[in-house]
Amino acid sequence: MCARKARQWRVMRPLCNRIAALLIVVSLGSAASAEQVTFVLRLAGLKLGTLSYTDAGDAASYSAGMRFQTGGLAGLLSSVTFDAASQGRRTPDGALVPVKYREESLRGDEREVTEIVWQGETPEITVEIPSQPDRLDPRQAVGSIDLMTGMHLILRAIPPEDACKLDVTTYDGKRLMRLRLGSPGRDPEGQVTCTGGFSRLKGVAPQGMIDTMFGGFDMTYGSLPDGRIRVDRMVLHTPVGRAILAVE
Repeated sequence: MCARKARQWRVMRPLCNRIAALLIVVSLGSAASAEQVTFVLRLAGLKLGTLSYTDAGDAASYSAGMRFQTGGLAGLLSSVTFDAASQGRRTPDGALVPVKYREESLRGDEREVTEIVWQGETPEITVEIPSQPDRLDPRQAVGSIDLMTGMHLILRAIPPEDACKLDVTTYDGKRLMRLRLGSPGRDPEGQVTCTGGFSRLKGVAPQGMIDTMFGGFDMTYGSLPDGRIRVDRMVLHTPVGRAILAVE
């Protein structure tokens, strides 16, 4: 049996390497203004996939996107792709106000698409493929931001004094979640650390890898040449154990 598995791995390895190295970033702005970061996801040292994040915008607006992809490494995982993108405006005090959100997920042959627009503080689902019987009424999510804007607030570059300061609610059409960061500290190398996670407030329980991956995590910021900091490593407390999401 071991010999057969070894042969299967030799056949699958080239494909797995290509999948793991794949970087397809959602295009949300000009190449000159966009910042792009790619994280690698590992569990027990095994590379499971990549998360690509893009940040673009100006003083009055923002746009952000991410793609998570895993490719069935050596037959251990089914193929999963998740794309999310958000656009919105930036207020004079720096707050982010979402205008439009889109997500698309592919799990094997299953495809789901959701689009949400915000009118002021009120979200409205404008696209839902297929129709979701477990959707959460948007009227229960007034004052929320979209999921991608929440991830953008975690992953974007920030001044050091803003680290670990986040408490928002996110809405993706199915559930309302609270996203919090806290417990600021320092690692042995002096880098800023904090803890965080998404907790469900309303709607269906999180399901699958994408929905449960960020339930709880510890994260470490890295220093940038311009004096800002940005997350470069997260320890994710997933249902199947500790996973590492890091820039490599």
